[in-house]
Amino acid sequence: MDRFERTLGQVFEGWTARILRARLQPVQIAKRLIRAMESQQTISLAKTFVPNSYVVSLSPADFSEFEPYRRSLERDLAEALLGAARERGFTLLSFPTVEIERDDDVARGDVRVSSALIDASGDEVTPDSPELGPVAAGHTMVLDREALLHDRPRAPRAFIEVVSERRRIPLGVDPVAIGRDGENDLVLDDRRVSRRHAEIRLRLGRYTLYDLQSTNGTYVNGRRVAEIVLSDGDRVQIGGSELVVQQPETA
Repeated sequence: MDRFERTLGQVFEGWTARILRARLQPVQIAKRLIRAMESQQTISLAKTFVPNSYVVSLSPADFSEFEPYRRSLERDLAEALLGAARERGFTLLSFPTVEIERDDDVARGDVRVSSALIDASGDEVTPDSPELGPVAAGHTMVLDREALLHDRPRAPRAFIEVVSERRRIPLGVDPVAIGRDGENDLVLDDRRVSRRHAEIRLRLGRYTLYDLQSTNGTYVNGRRVAEIVLSDGDRVQIGGSELVVQQPETA
Protein backbone atom coordinates (compact mmCIF):
# COMPACT_ATOMS: atom_id res chain seq x y z
CA MET A 1 0.00 0.00 0.00
CA ASP A 2 2.86 2.38 0.83
CA ARG A 3 4.40 1.62 -2.56
CA PHE A 4 1.18 2.53 -4.33
CA GLU A 5 0.87 5.79 -2.33
CA ARG A 6 4.39 6.75 -3.43
CA THR A 7 3.55 5.92 -7.04
CA LEU A 8 0.39 8.02 -6.83
CA GLY A 9 2.39 11.00 -5.62
CA GLN A 10 4.86 10.63 -8.47
CA VAL A 11 2.09 10.40 -11.09
CA PHE A 12 0.51 13.68 -9.99
CA GLU A 13 3.76 15.52 -9.30
CA GLY A 14 3.62 17.13 -12.73
CA TRP A 15 0.08 18.38 -12.07
CA THR A 16 1.25 20.09 -8.88
CA ALA A 17 3.86 21.99 -10.89
CA ARG A 18 1.26 23.03 -13.47
CA ILE A 19 -1.35 24.23 -10.98
CA LEU A 20 0.72 26.14 -8.45
CA ARG A 21 -2.06 28.56 -7.43
CA ALA A 22 -4.60 25.88 -6.50
CA ARG A 23 -5.04 25.16 -2.80
CA LEU A 24 -6.44 21.76 -3.66
CA GLN A 25 -4.02 19.42 -5.43
CA PRO A 26 -4.87 16.55 -7.84
CA VAL A 27 -3.26 13.95 -5.58
CA GLN A 28 -5.75 14.93 -2.85
CA ILE A 29 -8.63 14.39 -5.28
CA ALA A 30 -7.16 11.01 -6.28
CA LYS A 31 -6.98 9.88 -2.66
CA ARG A 32 -10.58 10.92 -2.03
CA LEU A 33 -11.67 8.95 -5.08
CA ILE A 34 -9.81 5.88 -3.89
CA ARG A 35 -11.40 6.17 -0.44
CA ALA A 36 -14.82 6.38 -2.11
CA MET A 37 -13.99 3.28 -4.13
CA GLU A 38 -12.93 1.38 -1.00
CA SER A 39 -16.11 2.34 0.86
CA GLN A 40 -18.45 1.09 -1.90
CA GLN A 41 -17.48 -2.57 -2.21
CA THR A 42 -19.99 -5.15 -3.44
CA ILE A 43 -18.97 -8.73 -2.68
CA SER A 44 -20.33 -11.41 -5.02
CA LEU A 45 -19.05 -14.96 -4.62
CA ALA A 46 -15.26 -14.77 -4.87
CA LYS A 47 -15.10 -11.26 -6.34
CA THR A 48 -15.23 -7.78 -4.84
CA PHE A 49 -16.78 -5.26 -7.21
CA VAL A 50 -16.25 -1.51 -6.89
CA PRO A 51 -17.82 1.48 -8.71
CA ASN A 52 -16.59 2.35 -12.19
CA SER A 53 -18.35 5.74 -12.55
CA TYR A 54 -17.38 8.73 -10.37
CA VAL A 55 -18.41 12.38 -10.10
CA VAL A 56 -16.13 14.81 -8.24
CA SER A 57 -17.84 17.98 -6.97
CA LEU A 58 -15.61 21.00 -6.29
CA SER A 59 -16.19 24.55 -5.13
CA PRO A 60 -16.45 27.24 -7.86
CA ALA A 61 -12.98 28.54 -6.97
CA ASP A 62 -11.31 25.11 -7.10
CA PHE A 63 -13.20 24.15 -10.24
CA SER A 64 -12.00 27.29 -12.04
CA GLU A 65 -8.37 26.36 -11.24
CA PHE A 66 -8.74 22.91 -12.82
CA GLU A 67 -11.20 23.74 -15.61
CA PRO A 68 -8.59 24.45 -18.35
CA TYR A 69 -7.07 20.98 -17.76
CA ARG A 70 -10.24 19.17 -16.70
CA ARG A 71 -10.45 16.57 -19.46
CA SER A 72 -6.85 15.35 -19.14
CA LEU A 73 -7.04 15.42 -15.34
CA GLU A 74 -10.20 13.30 -15.45
CA ARG A 75 -8.34 10.72 -17.55
CA ASP A 76 -5.37 10.66 -15.16
CA LEU A 77 -7.67 10.25 -12.15
CA ALA A 78 -9.41 7.36 -13.90
CA GLU A 79 -6.07 5.64 -14.43
CA ALA A 80 -5.21 6.20 -10.77
CA LEU A 81 -8.46 4.45 -9.80
CA LEU A 82 -7.63 1.56 -12.12
CA GLY A 83 -4.21 1.19 -10.50
CA ALA A 84 -5.73 1.28 -7.01
CA ALA A 85 -8.28 -1.38 -7.97
CA ARG A 86 -5.54 -3.65 -9.32
CA GLU A 87 -3.40 -3.09 -6.20
CA ARG A 88 -6.29 -4.11 -3.92
CA GLY A 89 -7.59 -6.98 -6.07
CA PHE A 90 -10.94 -5.32 -6.79
CA THR A 91 -13.04 -6.08 -9.87
CA LEU A 92 -14.23 -3.42 -12.33
CA LEU A 93 -16.94 -3.94 -14.93
CA SER A 94 -15.27 -1.41 -17.25
CA PHE A 95 -12.54 1.20 -17.34
CA PRO A 96 -13.47 3.76 -14.64
CA THR A 97 -14.77 7.19 -15.65
CA VAL A 98 -14.32 10.40 -13.65
CA GLU A 99 -16.24 13.64 -14.13
CA ILE A 100 -15.26 16.85 -12.36
CA GLU A 101 -18.13 19.29 -11.79
CA ARG A 102 -18.72 22.67 -10.15
CA ASP A 103 -20.96 22.75 -7.07
CA ASP A 104 -21.83 26.03 -5.35
CA ASP A 105 -22.57 24.16 -2.11
CA VAL A 106 -19.03 22.79 -1.76
CA ALA A 107 -16.55 24.79 0.32
CA ARG A 108 -13.17 25.68 -1.13
CA GLY A 109 -10.65 22.93 -0.49
CA ASP A 110 -13.35 20.33 0.02
CA VAL A 111 -14.08 17.40 -2.31
CA ARG A 112 -17.35 15.50 -2.62
CA VAL A 113 -17.46 12.22 -4.50
CA SER A 114 -20.47 10.26 -5.73
CA SER A 115 -20.06 6.90 -7.43
CA ALA A 116 -21.99 4.11 -9.05
CA LEU A 117 -21.46 0.66 -10.51
CA ILE A 118 -22.55 0.89 -14.16
CA ASP A 119 -23.04 -2.03 -16.55
CA ALA A 120 -22.30 -2.12 -20.29
CA SER A 121 -25.73 -0.71 -21.17
CA GLY A 122 -25.19 2.35 -18.97
CA ASP A 123 -27.62 1.23 -16.24
CA GLU A 124 -26.73 1.27 -12.55
CA VAL A 125 -26.04 -2.13 -10.98
CA THR A 126 -27.30 -2.66 -7.42
CA PRO A 127 -25.83 -5.21 -4.98
CA ASP A 128 -28.69 -7.64 -5.66
CA SER A 129 -28.58 -7.26 -9.45
CA PRO A 130 -28.27 -10.54 -11.38
CA GLU A 131 -25.52 -8.99 -13.53
CA LEU A 132 -22.97 -9.58 -10.79
CA GLY A 133 -23.63 -13.30 -10.53
CA PRO A 134 -22.50 -14.42 -13.98
CA VAL A 135 -19.48 -12.11 -13.91
CA ALA A 136 -18.28 -13.52 -10.61
CA ALA A 137 -19.03 -17.13 -11.53
CA GLY A 138 -17.08 -16.73 -14.74
CA HIS A 139 -14.07 -15.33 -12.87
CA THR A 140 -13.99 -12.22 -15.08
CA MET A 141 -11.47 -9.72 -13.76
CA VAL A 142 -11.59 -6.56 -15.87
CA LEU A 143 -8.32 -5.14 -14.67
CA ASP A 144 -5.94 -5.44 -17.61
CA ARG A 145 -4.90 -1.84 -18.22
CA GLU A 146 -4.07 -2.11 -21.93
CA ALA A 147 -7.28 -3.97 -22.71
CA LEU A 148 -9.37 -1.46 -20.79
CA LEU A 149 -7.72 1.51 -22.46
CA HIS A 150 -8.87 0.16 -25.82
CA ASP A 151 -12.28 -0.98 -24.56
CA ARG A 152 -14.21 2.26 -24.23
CA PRO A 153 -17.25 2.09 -21.94
CA ARG A 154 -20.59 1.83 -23.71
CA ALA A 155 -23.28 4.44 -23.25
CA PRO A 156 -27.07 4.41 -23.54
CA ARG A 157 -28.25 4.93 -27.13
CA ALA A 158 -29.55 8.47 -27.45
CA PHE A 159 -29.65 11.49 -29.78
CA ILE A 160 -30.51 15.16 -29.72
CA GLU A 161 -32.44 16.44 -32.72
CA VAL A 162 -32.20 20.03 -33.94
CA VAL A 163 -35.87 20.53 -34.83
CA SER A 164 -35.45 23.33 -37.37
CA GLU A 165 -32.78 21.40 -39.30
CA ARG A 166 -34.08 17.87 -38.75
CA ARG A 167 -30.54 16.97 -37.81
CA ARG A 168 -29.67 14.37 -35.18
CA ILE A 169 -26.51 14.45 -33.04
CA PRO A 170 -25.63 11.13 -31.36
CA LEU A 171 -24.82 11.13 -27.65
CA GLY A 172 -22.14 8.86 -26.22
CA VAL A 173 -19.23 8.60 -23.82
CA ASP A 174 -17.61 11.85 -25.00
CA PRO A 175 -19.18 15.18 -23.93
CA VAL A 176 -21.20 17.11 -26.53
CA ALA A 177 -20.41 20.83 -26.45
CA ILE A 178 -23.08 23.25 -27.68
CA GLY A 179 -22.52 26.91 -28.57
CA ARG A 180 -21.88 29.58 -31.16
CA ASP A 181 -18.15 28.92 -31.48
CA GLY A 182 -17.14 26.77 -34.45
CA GLU A 183 -15.20 24.35 -32.24
CA ASN A 184 -18.35 23.08 -30.51
CA ASP A 185 -19.77 19.68 -31.41
CA LEU A 186 -23.15 21.32 -32.08
CA VAL A 187 -22.77 24.83 -33.53
CA LEU A 188 -25.78 27.15 -33.27
CA ASP A 189 -25.26 30.30 -35.36
CA ASP A 190 -27.36 32.61 -33.22
CA ARG A 191 -26.32 35.82 -31.43
CA ARG A 192 -28.45 34.78 -28.45
CA VAL A 193 -26.26 31.69 -28.00
CA SER A 194 -23.02 32.03 -26.01
CA ARG A 195 -19.75 30.89 -27.55
CA ARG A 196 -19.66 28.00 -25.05
CA HIS A 197 -23.28 27.73 -24.04
CA ALA A 198 -24.01 24.23 -22.73
CA GLU A 199 -22.68 20.71 -22.57
CA ILE A 200 -24.19 17.22 -22.36
CA ARG A 201 -22.16 14.66 -20.45
CA LEU A 202 -22.65 11.03 -19.47
CA ARG A 203 -22.86 11.03 -15.68
CA LEU A 204 -23.38 7.87 -13.63
CA GLY A 205 -25.03 6.19 -16.60
CA ARG A 206 -27.43 9.09 -17.43
CA TYR A 207 -27.08 12.02 -19.81
CA THR A 208 -26.89 15.32 -17.94
CA LEU A 209 -27.20 18.79 -19.49
CA TYR A 210 -25.10 21.61 -18.01
CA ASP A 211 -25.55 25.30 -18.72
CA LEU A 212 -22.05 26.82 -18.90
CA GLN A 213 -23.06 30.12 -17.28
CA SER A 214 -24.50 31.32 -20.59
CA THR A 215 -25.79 34.87 -20.97
CA ASN A 216 -29.34 34.03 -22.04
CA GLY A 217 -29.76 30.71 -20.29
CA THR A 218 -30.72 27.15 -21.19
CA TYR A 219 -34.32 25.97 -20.90
CA VAL A 220 -35.69 22.43 -20.62
CA ASN A 221 -39.44 21.97 -21.08
CA GLY A 222 -39.89 25.72 -20.55
CA ARG A 223 -37.89 25.97 -17.33
CA ARG A 224 -34.48 27.62 -17.03
CA VAL A 225 -31.91 25.13 -15.73
CA ALA A 226 -28.29 25.08 -14.60
CA GLU A 227 -28.04 21.29 -14.58
CA ILE A 228 -30.59 18.56 -15.31
CA VAL A 229 -30.69 14.83 -16.04
CA LEU A 230 -32.26 14.40 -19.48
CA SER A 231 -35.11 12.05 -20.33
CA ASP A 232 -36.61 10.87 -23.60
CA GLY A 233 -38.77 13.59 -25.16
CA ASP A 234 -37.29 16.52 -23.22
CA ARG A 235 -37.28 19.77 -25.20
CA VAL A 236 -34.19 21.95 -24.80
CA GLN A 237 -34.37 25.63 -25.83
CA ILE A 238 -31.07 27.40 -26.56
CA GLY A 239 -31.46 30.81 -28.17
CA GLY A 240 -33.87 30.35 -31.06
CA SER A 241 -33.13 26.64 -31.45
CA GLU A 242 -35.16 23.77 -30.04
CA LEU A 243 -33.46 20.44 -29.39
CA VAL A 244 -35.40 17.26 -28.63
CA VAL A 245 -33.87 14.39 -26.64
CA GLN A 246 -34.44 10.94 -28.15
CA GLN A 247 -33.64 7.77 -26.21
CA PRO A 248 -35.15 4.89 -28.23
CA GLU A 249 -34.35 2.21 -25.65
CA THR A 250 -36.26 4.05 -22.91
CA ALA A 251 -39.06 5.44 -25.02
